[in-house]
Amino acid sequence: MYKKILFSAAVLLIFFAFDARGGVINSTWVGGALGPWEGPLYWDPPTVPDNTGDTTFIVTVDPNYIGAECVEITIGWDHTVNRIDTYGEVHLSRQNYQYAPNIEVLEPNGLINHGFLEIEDEIVIKGDVLNTSGAWLNGWFDIENGNLVNMKDARIDATDGNIDVHDENIYNYGSIIATTASGLWSNKEFNNYGEIENYGGMCSSDQTFSNHISGVIKGFGMIHSDEYILNEGFIQSCGGGLLLHSREDFEGPYLVNRGFSNMGKLMNGPGSSLNIRVWVPDVNNLGTIEVHAGGGIAFGCNLVNEPNSGIKLYGGILFAPTITQKADATLQGFGGITGDVVIETDGIIKLTGPTNIVGDVEIKNDATLEVSDGLTLITGKTVCNGTIHIKGGYLIPQGGLSGNCNIIWEPGLYTNVADFNLDGQVNLKDFAYFADVWLWQTAWR
Repeated sequence: MYKKILFSAAVLLIFFAFDARGGVINSTWVGGALGPWEGPLYWDPPTVPDNTGDTTFIVTVDPNYIGAECVEITIGWDHTVNRIDTYGEVHLSRQNYQYAPNIEVLEPNGLINHGFLEIEDEIVIKGDVLNTSGAWLNGWFDIENGNLVNMKDARIDATDGNIDVHDENIYNYGSIIATTASGLWSNKEFNNYGEIENYGGMCSSDQTFSNHISGVIKGFGMIHSDEYILNEGFIQSCGGGLLLHSREDFEGPYLVNRGFSNMGKLMNGPGSSLNIRVWVPDVNNLGTIEVHAGGGIAFGCNLVNEPNSGIKLYGGILFAPTITQKADATLQGFGGITGDVVIETDGIIKLTGPTNIVGDVEIKNDATLEVSDGLTLITGKTVCNGTIHIKGGYLIPQGGLSGNCNIIWEPGLYTNVADFNLDGQVNLKDFAYFADVWLWQTAWR
C-alpha cells in the first residue's frame, strides 16, 4: 500500500510539471553538487530530461536553488530537450572519455547561460548557445546546427581547447579571450562587435571574418579566414606578433579568397608586429594604419593607400612589396619603409624626420615627395617626373635620380638646408663648417 501511494505521488508530480501546452515538463536539477544527467532522482520531477514523442523538457540548472556553490553534471549519452537555462556556476562533463555525448536543444537560443558555465571534454551542443549579459562561458566543446552568441558584457574563455561552431555563425558583442593552442572557429561567419584578446590563440572562420566598427582585436597569435577578413574597427598587435591570415585552408572547403580590407584602424604596439598574409596580389587600405617604433606592420602583398585614407609612421617599419599612394591619401611621418614606393598623379607623401626607404621610388606627373626636418635615404632608384620638395631636410637618392624632376629647396620650420653645422642657426659659422668639411676635400682643390 505504501509503495502504491509513493507511485501515485510521483505520477501527480510529473502531471503537475506539464504546462498548459500539454507536453512540456519544466525540469529542475536537485541532485546536489555532483551527479549524472541520467539519474531520475537528480531531477524535479524525478525523470531524466529527454524528449520522447509528445513529451518535451525545459531544463533549469541553478546551484542557488539547492544551496550549492556549484553543480557538476556528468553526461553519459545523447539527449534532446527544448531548452537549457544555467545559473550560477555549472560544469557539464562527460562520463565516458571514449564517447562525447550530444545535447540537442530545439528552441532558438536553446542553451542559455546566465552565470558561469563550463562545458568540458568535447561535448557537442546541437543548437544555439546564448551567453547572456554578465555571464561567463568557458570550455572545450563543439556547437552543431546553431549559432554562438556572446552578448554585451558577457565573456567567453577559450583557454583549455577549441570552441568550434559547425554549420552556423559566431556573434561576439562582449569579450573573448583565446590562449595558446586554443580559440574559436566557425565554418561560416565570425562577427566581432566586442573585444577579442588573443594570447597566442587563433580565432577563425571559413567564410568572412568581420571586425565591425565597434570591434576591437588585441594581442598576438592569429586571426584567420579562408575567404575574407574585413576590418572596420580596431586591430592592434601587442605582446608579440599578430597575424591576419586570409588564405584557403589546405583541408578545404575551397572558397574564393578575397583577401583583406582595412576600413578601420590597424596599429602595432611597442615591440610588436602586425602581419597581413593573403593570397590576393593587393590589399586596399580604406582606413588608417599606424606604424609605431619598436616594431612594424608587414603586408605579404602589395598595399594600395586609397583616397581619404591614411598611413602614419611613428618610427616603425612599414613593409610591402609595393606601396602605392593614391591622390587624396595620406602617408606621413618618419621611420622605415621597406618595398617599392609609387606615388600616383596628384598623390603626396610627407616624410618628417629621419626615414629610410629600402626600395625604388617612382614619383609620377604632378605627384610630390616632401622631405622635411631630417635625412631621407632611398637605397633604390628614384624616378621622378613630379616634384621633390625639400623643406629643411636632406634627401639622398643612393640608387640614382632620373626623370624630369622639379626639385624645390626651402628652409624648414625647425631646420634649414643651409644650417650645415646643425646648431639651429644660419650664419657665417655654417659657411666656415662647409668650407672646412667639404670644400677642402674636393678633387679640384
